[in-house]
Amino acid sequence: MTLPPEKRLKFFVYIVESPSAPDLYHKRSEGDLLRQAINLDGIQCVARYAVTKEAFQAAIIIGLREEMEQFKNIVPILHISAHGNSDGIQLSNKEVISWSELRELLKPINKALQGCLIVCMSCCEGYAGTRMAMVPEDPDLPYFAIVGNSGSPLWADTAVAYSTFYHLIAKGEFVPKAVEAMRVASGDYNFVVETAKESRESYIEFVKKLDTNAARVELDQGVQKDPPSNLAKLTDLENK
Repeated sequence: MTLPPEKRLKFFVYIVESPSAPDLYHKRSEGDLLRQAINLDGIQCVARYAVTKEAFQAAIIIGLREEMEQFKNIVPILHISAHGNSDGIQLSNKEVISWSELRELLKPINKALQGCLIVCMSCCEGYAGTRMAMVPEDPDLPYFAIVGNSGSPLWADTAVAYSTFYHLIAKGEFVPKAVEAMRVASGDYNFVVETAKESRESYIEFVKKLDTNAARVELDQGVQKDPPSNLAKLTDLENK
């Protein structure tokens, strides 16, 4: 059951895209494709290209604020399109934005939005972005919820998935249901959604159950197999 029109989320999509060299050569732009699809639903959409770390930071810190000034009284959904892995995202010029760096960029935005920022990670291993919420000692969360893929989605599958997601959110569907539809529409069942609170609580529970004694024994066994003297030779420490 979808929400009635008066209770539906009023949002615009802010895309920060950092295409790879092959994408640029073949003139593939997820931002352009999504903007066309999203506009059919009457949703405002802005896409910014960021090929360097400096440009990416400017797009997040300055660009988003400028668009929020233009689209008053509607909330942004931040859509990041780039190549990614478990450590972070890679930009066009091969610079890397680590998850911890992205976390610091997002925290002020989520705070200003009173904790309701939705982030869509359109990249390989985008689900790894949940690591941004796994800092128990920091009370400030970087987002409310993150949508991403736990694997390596195809370019076409990603475009179909997120077009479906925004279409259904505009029609009043709840986020979890919209993500379920993303999986069906794209044929890729690795798309997931998780709140920052869920990620943090799962991490805390994991740490509580971590057997540090077993970890120490495993490390001891590794040292016994390869004693420090051998390791020193391998790393050339003895010559320094």
